Amino acid sequence: MKIQIENIHNEGKKVIYGFVVTVLAVFAISITSVSAYECRPGDTECEEAKTKMQENQNAASNFTKKANSVSEIIEQLDGEIAELNDMIAANEKKIGELNAEIAKTEKRLAEEQSALAEILVNMHFESDAEPIRVLAGATSISDLAEKAAREEVVKQEIVASSEKIKVIKADLNGQKEEVERALEANESDRAIVASKKEDQKELLAAYEKNADDAAATARYWEKQLQSLAWTPPSNTTGFGSRWYGTSNTYPYRDDCPRDNLQYSAYGGAVCQCTSYASYKAGQKWGIVNTWHGHAASYTGAVGYYVPNSGAYTYVNSSPAANTIAIWPATSESIYGHVAWVESVNADGSINISEYNVNWPSIGCYLGDYCSRNGVGSAGVSFLHFE
Repeated sequence: MKIQIENIHNEGKKVIYGFVVTVLAVFAISITSVSAYECRPGDTECEEAKTKMQENQNAASNFTKKANSVSEIIEQLDGEIAELNDMIAANEKKIGELNAEIAKTEKRLAEEQSALAEILVNMHFESDAEPIRVLAGATSISDLAEKAAREEVVKQEIVASSEKIKVIKADLNGQKEEVERALEANESDRAIVASKKEDQKELLAAYEKNADDAAATARYWEKQLQSLAWTPPSNTTGFGSRWYGTSNTYPYRDDCPRDNLQYSAYGGAVCQCTSYASYKAGQKWGIVNTWHGHAASYTGAVGYYVPNSGAYTYVNSSPAANTIAIWPATSESIYGHVAWVESVNADGSINISEYNVNWPSIGCYLGDYCSRNGVGSAGVSFLHFE
């Protein structure tokens, strides 16, 4: 008899240590995105709160992902422990079955040995009889020989049967020892998995705490940001009116209105909007236009060092004084348009000075200087220098 042994000691180790980490969205962080808040240009306190909020949101998200991964591992470990428990129960059942088989085999062996002993005793007493009496009891010499032969065959069969039973018993004992070793190995693996699960539970608790702490810190900075954030004014449309509140300091003013006569030192041809706006930026911020190009290219003028502020250029939709306003290209102005922002009004409109804009109705002409106030800022980008 051979009973199959449930042993996952070797294959199990591949499962125990071969964890597959899947990130699940289990822990939600209910924090508003930083993009919902806008800081007034130059408000470093607001920008710092925005940065801190973003940093802690990111930290909370990362810890949450790690916690979700650990939760998945713990779930796998629970499955492995259950599987090992099933293996252990199966092996314990097989040990019981083998013990019953061994008991039955030992009983058969004892019966065979008892029968053999009885035959041998009888044969012994028969062999002690006087030869003349043995012969007298036999019908013939051949009858006597046949009787002796039968006794020898019986003796050999009993010996063979006993040997066979001994082999079966040894085989059962070997299987029992093998099952016991498998049982011991499974118990060891279960202990390893259980220990691993406890380690992961501690790690999960740490990640969850870190996520909660980071989320709480992010909420703190969100409250700070709420008090500092700026809501742009609602009046952001219109082309404005001719304005005479600024003076024209453009070095090429006496050469205008003329178009593309020479390339200026400020980026763009003389009497063009880009040349004038870049001149104003250089006058105020000490920056030299090295990005060149048409007005549309000014939206990409990001990351340039600004000598007078120590900052780097950036572009957003927030109007501010001493920036360059950038209008996108249209069917009427295929290159777009730029202007210098002199100031920002309370309603969100801007006051600008510019070159080369075609608004004859308000006295602004191609290739010449103009200034307007109350210009809407909707759809306008702004190149900042501080």
